[in-house]
Amino acid sequence: MKNQKRSMILLFLLIIVALSGCISYSVKADKIVEDGLIINSISFGLGESEEDAGITVVTYNLNLRNRTNKSIILKTVEPIISKDIQERLIDRDIKLDINEKIDGDTSEALTGTFKLDTKGLDKEGIIKLNINVKEFNIAMEQVVGMNEVNN
Repeated sequence: MKNQKRSMILLFLLIIVALSGCISYSVKADKIVEDGLIINSISFGLGESEEDAGITVVTYNLNLRNRTNKSIILKTVEPIISKDIQERLIDRDIKLDINEKIDGDTSEALTGTFKLDTKGLDKEGIIKLNINVKEFNIAMEQVVGMNEVNN
């Protein structure tokens, strides 16, 4: 009788260990995957317009990396800027039309510009505007197919 109890307890423990192994495997399989497209680096510069004094040209450079193993079509890239900066835009359309393929596990360097009305501001005033280009709205297209299992 004592051996039978031990066998039942041992069997019960083995079942619990087996089930907990299945549960932990399921959690690993459903793990959230990071976005495949990331920004490796961003830089920007300010300069005065050659055509018109009082207009500041903002130039930004970014390096996009496709960390997946599949190609994507990069459609558009638009810098996200503050409302104060938006109100000073000369041209409201600051979206870059790219329409280029970025292969898997590669990078693409992009450059864009937009112009700001800074009439009446000196150098310190322009710096106080806090013109930062750190985030972007990116539109892309990716071909996705049904995952077929080979038997």
